[in-house]
Amino acid sequence: MRILNKCDKNNMEWTVRKLVENYSTGMISFDNTIQRGFVWKRDRQSAFIMSVIMEKPIPPIYVTRDEDGNYSAIDGKQRSTTLIRFINDEFALDGLELLDVEDNGEYKEIDLNGCVFSALPLEIQNAIKDSTLSFVVINQPTEDQVCDYFYLLNNGMSLNAITKTRVKAKCREAITELGQHELFKNILTEKAFERYTNEDIVVKTWAILNQDTPSLETKDIRSLISELNISDEDKTQIIECFNRIFEMYNLIRNKDKRLAQKLIKRTHMLSIMRVVWDSIEKGLTTEQFVDWFAAFF
Repeated sequence: MRILNKCDKNNMEWTVRKLVENYSTGMISFDNTIQRGFVWKRDRQSAFIMSVIMEKPIPPIYVTRDEDGNYSAIDGKQRSTTLIRFINDEFALDGLELLDVEDNGEYKEIDLNGCVFSALPLEIQNAIKDSTLSFVVINQPTEDQVCDYFYLLNNGMSLNAITKTRVKAKCREAITELGQHELFKNILTEKAFERYTNEDIVVKTWAILNQDTPSLETKDIRSLISELNISDEDKTQIIECFNRIFEMYNLIRNKDKRLAQKLIKRTHMLSIMRVVWDSIEKGLTTEQFVDWFAAFF
């Protein structure tokens, strides 16, 4: 008896130096739409860099490999991105204990806190760059297989429910794209992006515009995400609504901050979404709709 459809995988090792080089040439990417954004804070990044310096065990990084030989990470984004950011001097170490070293027979302690990579002693720079990373390579998986592997790798770990729901979304690329609208970049905090508040608004906007009696309860929205199919026409409609709200926000915020805050409050924004689209279809100007909004609230 032979087991069919087994995962086609192999192992490989890269130095940190090679990881950075391959990232700079585009051979490996960490922007897979099923992954969360980069969320590690500086203390956690610093602790990880110290683990690399001390040659502590580091879990393998899981990547897919396409037919062109390019790699895409499905697990290990936080660790890999931390290494790349640090070697590019994008943050300084913080919160670390003193490092014990021996220098020409003399034992001493050195403080790495406040140091970017280029400020470290050359020996420590080389220790980081020459550290070895283990990779598990999954060869040419289908999109559904990538989702399954990601879910298996993270199931039971500290991955929140919305992240797991995103993995199963049929149209996650469309949701992610719409969630990067300038509106959200201007009104949401970094924490809100980490919680995928932007994508939650996208899905609820679709529901409001397309369902007669939409339910915005969490359980119903998560169920909707797994089956949702956003067409090109849907994307255009949602973008136009977000454009109008963003234009309204820019008109209001310098004149009436309280009113501007009401506009971008999630419940208020969603509650007027059908009316926003109605104003666009009727050819009203943004200024006219702002007048209605001010009177309504």
